[in-house]
Amino acid sequence: MDHKLTVTVPEAVYQPLVEEALKQGRTSEEEASLRLQRSVPRRNGEPRPGALRELFGSVDLGHPIEIDNESIDADLAREYADTHS
Repeated sequence: MDHKLTVTVPEAVYQPLVEEALKQGRTSEEEASLRLQRSVPRRNGEPRPGALRELFGSVDLGHPIEIDNESIDADLAREYADTHS
């Protein structure tokens, strides 16, 4: 089963990925998927259970967040209203 994953990467990672993808005749998504698959530690040819979990971290924002649309809208409105001066 395949799963879709959205990942944000810095320009220093993205640009070489795109260049290699073009050289190989692949899309940047295909190239990223291949690189991610190659990075997963394997045991007897199979991915080790939980191996991908080791590649990702979490972010502590220092405060709790809500993930419902109303809270997200309120956060965005607060940020847009702030002049950051």
